[in-house]
Parts: sequence; structure tokens; C-alpha cells
Amino acid sequence: MHDHIEVVRARVHNLKNLTLRIPRDQLVVFTGVSGSGKSSLVFDTLHTEAQRQLVETFSSFARRRLPKLSRPDVDEVTNLSTSIVIDQKRLGRTLRSTVGTATEVYTYMQMLYARCGTMPGIPSFLLGFNHPEGMCQACAGLGKRIRVNLDMLIDPDLTLMQGTITHPAWRVGAWK
Repeated sequence: MHDHIEVVRARVHNLKNLTLRIPRDQLVVFTGVSGSGKSSLVFDTLHTEAQRQLVETFSSFARRRLPKLSRPDVDEVTNLSTSIVIDQKRLGRTLRSTVGTATEVYTYMQMLYARCGTMPGIPSFLLGFNHPEGMCQACAGLGKRIRVNLDMLIDPDLTLMQGTITHPAWRVGAWK
């Protein structure tokens, strides 16, 4: 078995002729700013090609009954294994219910990072988004920020009695 997955000239969405080697049998993390192509590489290139290659091993009878998978816009992907995608959409009623928390994999990953990370002596609960000291300060551990756009809420050229508040539930003279 080869020790790397090789991607040659991937052009899916934001990817511009990306060529790379990804180590196998290791935990690999893709990071980057929004729009840099992380999802395009992982979901739309690697996972799509892995599924397509798997379906090619089925009999023609079975393939006819499955949805047709198109090849991603990439010259070549080699040494790829079957893949399973677990996304980060919430599973339960709260934003904090993810695959990681529902399967308890999150707890083990948290302990791994606490013990093997570069911040020794920090208790593992401090790396958790459910603990006040471990959660992101910007989003309070919810994964998204809610902010008021004052330009859409207030018209600075008007007074209160003229209707400066532009929210649809607020009207001049109404009871609030």
C-alpha cells in the first residue's frame, strides 16, 4: 500500500490546479480561511472520487441502480481508499449537538489534544466549547456570531417620532 494519497491538478470550485500529497494512516487536518477550498478538496474532490471509484467495483447490474457519480474536475487521484463523510451539521436541538458530541468521539479527541498538545498542564475541560473557559469568546461556543446591523435597524436622519427605528415590529405611536 502506498503511504500517500496523490491529487494532481484539482480544479473543483476555488481550487486552481492544486497538486498535493496527503499522508495515509495519520490524522490529517485541512485548515484555512473561508473560501480557500478546504471543502472543495475534502468533500467535492476526495470524497466524491472515493465514492466513484468504489461504485466502479460493483457489478454493472448494481451500478445501473445507483445514482451516477460524475468525476470531479481533477487530472488524477491515486491511492485513495473508501471514505465516509461526517459533517458538522447539528444533530439535535442545540447548536452544540454534533457528530463528535453525539458519538462521544469529541471527548476522546479533547483528551488527546489536552495530553499531546503544546499547552501542558491545562485541564482537558478547558479545551471544550461547553465550558466557559474553553469556548470561543466571539461566538460563545455556538460556532456562529449573531450581530445587529444598525444600518438596517436605524435611520440616523429621523427622530424617534419620525420613525428612526426601522424594525417591522416597531411603529411610531404603537404600544411598546
